[in-house]
Amino acid sequence: MLLLTACSRVGGDHSPVVASVYNRELHRSDLEGLVPAGLSAEDSTAVVKNYVEQWIRQAVILAKAEKNVKNDFARELQDYRNSLLAYAYERQIIDQLLDTLVTEAQIREYYNEHQNEFLLKSSIVKAVYLIVPVKSPAVAKIKKIVLKKDFSDSDIMELEETASRNGFNGYYDAGSWIPFVTLQAAIPVTAYNEQLFLRQHRSIAFGDDSLFYAARILDYKVSDEISPLEIQRDNIRVIILNHRKIDILNKLQADLLKEAERDGDVKRML
Repeated sequence: MLLLTACSRVGGDHSPVVASVYNRELHRSDLEGLVPAGLSAEDSTAVVKNYVEQWIRQAVILAKAEKNVKNDFARELQDYRNSLLAYAYERQIIDQLLDTLVTEAQIREYYNEHQNEFLLKSSIVKAVYLIVPVKSPAVAKIKKIVLKKDFSDSDIMELEETASRNGFNGYYDAGSWIPFVTLQAAIPVTAYNEQLFLRQHRSIAFGDDSLFYAARILDYKVSDEISPLEIQRDNIRVIILNHRKIDILNKLQADLLKEAERDGDVKRML
C-alpha cells in the first residue's frame, strides 16, 4: 500500500526527494513511520534502503505499464472504492449495535443444537505422562502408580511431585484435552487403529535403552465423535457474534432500502 501510494504521487509534496523514476518522485515524507521503533541505526538504514529499492522497481514497472496497458481500471477502482466505503459504514454500525456479551447458556444452547458442526477430525485425549531415565530409582514407583487400577487426582500429584524433585520431563494437566498425536510425539507408541488402542491402553509403561516412558490416559475421543464443549467454547462465541453481525447487516440493508423506496429515491427501470 505504501508503494502504491508513493508511486501515484507526481507532485505536490515539497519534502526532499530521495529517489525518482521518470516523472515519479519518492519524498522523505513517504518514509515517515516506515521504521519500527527500537531498531538499530544499521537495521533502520537497511529497512529504508530496501523500501526505496522496491519503490524504484515498482515505479519502473508502472511507467512501462502505463504506456502498454490500455485499460485504465476506472471501473475496478470505483468498485473497490465503493466496497471500502460500504465496509467502513457497516463496521461503524456493527460497532454501535453489536452486543458482544455471549452467556454460557447461549454457548451451551448453540452447542447442543449444532453438534454435527463439531465432529472431531482426529483423536484427542486427557492424559498425564512422564519421561524418566531408565536407570532412575524412581522408575519402579512411577510404574506402580501409572498401572494402578484406581487412578486418582492424588496419584497425579504424586507423579508431578516425583518429577519435580528429580527434574523429569512430563505433562500433568489432566483436565485439558490434547491431540493424541501430541501424546504420541512424547511417548513413542504406534497405534494403527487409534480407537482400539485407546480402548485397550489406558496405562502405558515401557522403556528403551535410555528412557522409561509412563502415561495414564484418563479420557479419550476419536475422530468423528463430537468434540467436547470446553474445546469449542471460544469457537462458538465467535460463531454467535458472527451471526449477530450478519443479522445487524441484513436489518440495516432492509431498513435503508425501505427508507429509500418510501422517499422515492429508488427507481427500477427494468
